[in-house]
Amino acid sequence: MKPVLHVGALDGLAALLADAFRDDPGMAYLCQSGRAGYNQRLRAWFGAMLRLQAANHQPIVTLSLGEELVGCAVMTAPNARLRFFSLIRWMVTVGWGLGLRGLWRTLAHIQRLAAYQPYAPHFRLEFIAVALRYQGKGYSRALLDDLHQRALAHPDSVGVWLETANATNVPLYQRFDYIVSAQTTIGGEVGAVIMFRPNPS
Repeated sequence: MKPVLHVGALDGLAALLADAFRDDPGMAYLCQSGRAGYNQRLRAWFGAMLRLQAANHQPIVTLSLGEELVGCAVMTAPNARLRFFSLIRWMVTVGWGLGLRGLWRTLAHIQRLAAYQPYAPHFRLEFIAVALRYQGKGYSRALLDDLHQRALAHPDSVGVWLETANATNVPLYQRFDYIVSAQTTIGGEVGAVIMFRPNPS
């Protein structure tokens, strides 16, 4: 596994994430699945997010077999400070790709999630995905193991935080010692579960 540093390679990751999250209730709400062009908006949303992460040197870890992309995990490190102009560019890109409603929904959701994050420094698992044909082969475990090792090695991190709108993901994360810390909604319409995995003492 290695970090993705070349922004030109992010298009493939955006496509992988869009495929993986097409049926996710949270992304369906943010990207307005009931309107025509949902797939394009979904890919635009992930593309903008990946470029924001890359511009701020946040970890984007990939797994591949030869030239084929198998999976990826997108993280935010403890104490990360996103550069002002990268945030402006991200908002413009999301607004252009999704429209003002999609941008507003995204910003409101980010603001709501901020209230549920631990005060102490921690890693955030933004997204994790494995291509459909490779699911069930242990690749998600490899990506999570990499994230957990990063959290352990970081001198300030107390663990890993995540949010999921897909209830079927909760038992998977619980097998990796994540605990449900809160429940909320996305836009008051879609249920979301907040989970945290403290670093082993």
